[in-house]
Amino acid sequence: MSGKPSLPMLACLLGLLPPIALGQPPQIGCKERLSEHINSHPLTILPLLSPDGRRLYLDRKHHPENTGGIRDPDEIWYAERLPNGSFSELKNLGPPLNTPGSDVLCALSPDGTEALVFGIYRPDGTKQTGFSVSRWTDSGWSFPTPLRIRNFYNLSQHYYATWSPDRRTLILALQRLDSYGGLDLYASHLDTLTGTWSEPENLGPTINTSGMEGSPYLAPDGVTLYFFSTGHRGFGGMDLFMSRRLDSTWKHWSSPVNLGPQVNTSGDEASISLTVRGDSAYIASIDPITRQASIYVVCLADSLRPLPPPPAAASVRELQLYFEFARWELPPQEQQRLREFLAQLPLQQVRRILVAGHTDDVGSHSYNLKLSQQRAQTVAELLVRSGIARERLTIHAYGKERPAVPGTTPEARRQNRRVEIRVELLPEASQLN
Repeated sequence: MSGKPSLPMLACLLGLLPPIALGQPPQIGCKERLSEHINSHPLTILPLLSPDGRRLYLDRKHHPENTGGIRDPDEIWYAERLPNGSFSELKNLGPPLNTPGSDVLCALSPDGTEALVFGIYRPDGTKQTGFSVSRWTDSGWSFPTPLRIRNFYNLSQHYYATWSPDRRTLILALQRLDSYGGLDLYASHLDTLTGTWSEPENLGPTINTSGMEGSPYLAPDGVTLYFFSTGHRGFGGMDLFMSRRLDSTWKHWSSPVNLGPQVNTSGDEASISLTVRGDSAYIASIDPITRQASIYVVCLADSLRPLPPPPAAASVRELQLYFEFARWELPPQEQQRLREFLAQLPLQQVRRILVAGHTDDVGSHSYNLKLSQQRAQTVAELLVRSGIARERLTIHAYGKERPAVPGTTPEARRQNRRVEIRVELLPEASQLN
C-alpha cells in the first residue's frame, strides 16, 4: 500500500460514500493490494490488525524462515505501521508463540495485552489441538496457557477462532458430529468461577451450511460477525459475509449478507480483520493477475459496518464482577476483566463511580450484609490502585436484598454473588471516545 491513499480509499476513510441497503450487493469502489514486501510470499493469509492499528499480524505458510523451515505449515509474522501509513518489512514473531508446528494468532483483546492462539503448547516445543492465551509482558508474549473447553474435539485439520470483546465467548470454526457440512461456527462460553469453557454449541442453520464456514471475526460491538463461507451464495469458492446476532442466546442471527463484488472475487476470500473504526478491513483475497492469495485493504459499505454504540454508552459504563461462594477476594479472571474495563475508560473524565456489593441468599442477613461490604471494598481498593481518586468512589452494600436473578438454583446464586460497578463520565467524554 502506498503512502497516499487513493481517492476511493480516501472517500471510504472519510465516510463519504453512500450507504447501501442491507441485503443488496454493496457498490463501493475501494480495494487495494498491500505492498510487495507484505505479499512477496504467495502463502500469506489471516491478517489481524492490532487494536491500536500499529501492527498487522499475518500467517505465513511454509516460509523458508519459519521455525521449521518450508515444512512449517503456519507461522506468525508481523509488520509495524510506518509514519506514512504503510507497513514495514515483515518480521517473524519468534518464540514462544512460534514453534516448528502450526502457529496462528487468532484474536487480540481490546487492549492488545492478550492473544488467542491456536494449539496447546508443551514445554518441549510440540503442540496438540486446542486453543491457548498468551499475555503481553515487558519481555514480550508469555508462554501460552491452555483454554479448558469441555468436550473439545475437531474432526477437521482446519480450524479458526475469535472471541467476544469481553472475552467471555469464543467463536470457533470446527467440524464436529453435529456440523451441517465441513467446518461450522460454534460458540463456547466462559464459566468465570471455574475458568472452564462450555462445550461448543453450533450457531445454527442460518449461519452454517452444507459447505464450510470459517475465519470468524466478531466486531467490537459484540453483535456483528464476519466470516467466510462456501455454502452461501457468492461470487467464487469462498466469499466473505456479514451477519448480526439477534439476541443473547448466540443461536439467532440475521441472514448472512455477501460483502459484494468489490470485496469478493471468483476465487477465495478466506479471512478478514476490521480497523478500529470499522469502515475498512484487511482481507486475504485472490490477486486477479497472479491468481495467488494476497493481503488487501478494502472499504466496507455503511450497512456492512459494525453497529455504533448507543449514545448512553458514552456517558455511563457498567460492569459486573462475580465472586466465589462465601469469598470476598476477586478471582484472577475477574481481576483481568476489571483491568480491561478500566483500560477502555478515559480516567480523566470520570465523575463518579458507584460500587455496589451483593450476595446470594445463603446465610443470615447480617452475615451477607458484611460479606457484600467486603466485596465492594475489595473492588474499590483495586480501583484506587488503578488510578481512580478515592473521593470519586461511592460504596453500597446490599447483602442478599437485591438479587439480579430470582431463584435458588446454583446458576442464579452464582450470578447474584457480584459487585456492580457504574461509572459516570463527564459530558465531554462522549466527544473523546
